[in-house]
Amino acid sequence: MYCVLVPGVESARVEGPAEQVAPEAARAHDRPSRCLVGGAHAFILRVSSYFGLAPLKFESRSNGLSVSISSAMCIYSYILVTILVVCTILGLVAEVSAGVEVSVRMPSRMAQVVSACDVLVVVLTAGAGVCGAPRRMRTMLAFMGSVAMVDTSIGGKYSKSTERKLCALLLCILIFFSVLLADDFCFYAMQAKRTDRQWNVVMNYAGFYLLWYVVMILELQFAFTALSVRARFLAVNDALALTARHLYIPLEKAKSPSPLNVYAIRVSPPGPGGGVDPRANVSLLVDSLAAREQPVVLTKSVHGTAALGVSPSEAVRRLASLHGTLCEVVRCVDSSYGLPLIVVLISTLLHLIVTPYFLIMEIIVSTNRVHFLVLQFLWCLTHMLRMLVVVEPCHYTIAEGRRTQSLVCRLMTSVSERPALGSLPSRVELFSRQLLLQSVCYSPLGMCTLDRPLVASVIGAVTTYLVILIQFQRYDT
Repeated sequence: MYCVLVPGVESARVEGPAEQVAPEAARAHDRPSRCLVGGAHAFILRVSSYFGLAPLKFESRSNGLSVSISSAMCIYSYILVTILVVCTILGLVAEVSAGVEVSVRMPSRMAQVVSACDVLVVVLTAGAGVCGAPRRMRTMLAFMGSVAMVDTSIGGKYSKSTERKLCALLLCILIFFSVLLADDFCFYAMQAKRTDRQWNVVMNYAGFYLLWYVVMILELQFAFTALSVRARFLAVNDALALTARHLYIPLEKAKSPSPLNVYAIRVSPPGPGGGVDPRANVSLLVDSLAAREQPVVLTKSVHGTAALGVSPSEAVRRLASLHGTLCEVVRCVDSSYGLPLIVVLISTLLHLIVTPYFLIMEIIVSTNRVHFLVLQFLWCLTHMLRMLVVVEPCHYTIAEGRRTQSLVCRLMTSVSERPALGSLPSRVELFSRQLLLQSVCYSPLGMCTLDRPLVASVIGAVTTYLVILIQFQRYDT
């Protein structure tokens, strides 16, 4: 499948009956894909490619960038991460060998252990992210076709304002993180200047700070992917609620008129030479869709209000199939990001222990280094935000899955009392059985579920270990 993505999102056209969506999605993983990307997606992939997290080949097209797996970029990614990891490890060894008397980051034996864990966990996270990048990109290019089917069937929309806001948010996060890293780097270099070791600190920690970029961009990459999938679950649920309103069953309070999906995508089979065949190009805007596959939701051009484009029974059948497709996409994303996500969570846990530890010890010692206190506070805030960047998109996706269950349950209760609806009650019952067998959740390597209770567990663990570390520091002193 050759899927083309214009600024905003990833999508494709449903070429056959709705029942064929899931088999087609499964077969899509067995053949190579090429996508045209633009907007925020192109931006995050471009940035990821510079740091080895997206080994893709980018080719300019009239409506975006054509991306495909690049062997040269895979080699570049492995060489880059190897150099950075080796430099970081050598720098850590050199800093430990310098001794606690002259080291600005390791003034005690306990600080040496804590700082070594801090550095090594960043190395492990970046290494896991880069080494698994080719497989993740192949998976991404494959499941875009499945996501595209959802957009086409529902009648996807595209908002340039939303696209600009997303790009601006990504840029602001990267700028804030860059300023924080630069400030932290300069602070320790200036501290080392007192003992004429500023250049030693620069050489010992340069690789470590560059690896931090790899970690942050890996987290943003996953968050963007999870939010894209969540948007499709939201569209399916809105279409299901619209179906109920069509039957005069008020499952939810009606929303203000707005598109059910803010994305717009184009899809076409590859033309001669692997390019896009303009004759086969199909716009996903509802007004220009081919008549052979009517979308579930139509948008009236006069008032911009959503209306059901098919019968309620057919709508429920298609929405059930599309929900199954999205569950398969969630499993693909969960599988491809499994190891990196576990390492990211361990990394965040350790950093949430290490950073407050240094902050508390600085307050206890009372050396009046206000700049250091502010830096450590900002790092604590950053590490908490890192965890939320990973957990919140998953939480919203799980919430949409629960909303689907609630809508189907209430719809089934309502239609069972109206036998004149024909095949609709049986369709709803089949949908409810499907929900029992397919769960919507991210569970990397089956070790935990990415949801808000995980944040509470991490905070409790951090508090416990901080108390232990501070007690050990007292004995060390």
